[in-house]
Amino acid sequence: MEAPLHPTQALFSIFTDPRRVFDTIPRRTMALLPVGLALVGNVTLWIWYYQTVDFAWLQERLIAQNANLGDDVSRQAAQSILTRGSLLTMSVASALIAIPLLVAVLAGYLLVAGKLLGQGRSYRQWFGFAAWGTAPTLLLLPVMALQILLARSNQIAPEALNPLSLNYLLFNVGDASPWYGLLNSLNLTSLWSIALLAIGLRRWTGRSWGVAIGAALLPFAATYAAWALKIVVGG
Repeated sequence: MEAPLHPTQALFSIFTDPRRVFDTIPRRTMALLPVGLALVGNVTLWIWYYQTVDFAWLQERLIAQNANLGDDVSRQAAQSILTRGSLLTMSVASALIAIPLLVAVLAGYLLVAGKLLGQGRSYRQWFGFAAWGTAPTLLLLPVMALQILLARSNQIAPEALNPLSLNYLLFNVGDASPWYGLLNSLNLTSLWSIALLAIGLRRWTGRSWGVAIGAALLPFAATYAAWALKIVVGG
């Protein structure tokens, strides 16, 4: 039997030999490293972004996106609310809450899916599984940092930090489109994460590739299908 990987070794192996990482998760507290790196990386990135961006330009852009802020009184009220500090606080708070929450929800789904597939592991193990299965999202951090570093000006929108989104790569819809948010949230690392989750599920459950891929894809497909339906119905 192969020796279990140390978490720092797993950080590299998840991209080169993911099966070894999934074999190690049941024997170690493995979730802390990827979740911790995601939290620290996102907080650092948003602090840097809001210290770098042309804030007057960003503030005006955010106000212009809201059609209800046409009169001067509404605009002044929005300016008093949309300060550098408030936007930074919201971005940091969103990262600190959303990252562990999304991993926790995915782990809950995997716990149920695992039981249905005959794999009765604990929630703690599935939490580690989810944390490492979504590790490709860590690659967004250096990519986003490069976008800030190499930008031709400091007028860069938050969504422009991610050049791996399907909107940036394929669709190029503008921010006036109701599909803008959905297409910007879909990116190549999400597809990579689905592939890793499928590899892990096949490793843990022994089921076929079809079953493993279907189980890995289901929560993502359901989320984006519901989002798309909301856009269609709302539009």
